[in-house]
Amino acid sequence: MALRAYKVQEILVFAGRGTEAKLLAAPQLRPNEEWKADVAAWVALRAERTPELDELVDPSRTEPYIHAAQ
Repeated sequence: MALRAYKVQEILVFAGRGTEAKLLAAPQLRPNEEWKADVAAWVALRAERTPELDELVDPSRTEPYIHAAQ
């Protein structure tokens, strides 16, 4: 599956699906203990598809990853 750009709040993630992007970015936003204590916030967290940023994907990467700002 090709990696595509997603924004999870301010974090740019390249992943095959939004759920993968959300899982990768969530620990960067809050500790896992906080997510467990606030399930409603976890459910509300969204990975927004940003196709205009697809061109930033590293073609050598095959696994989902958080984009490092240049």
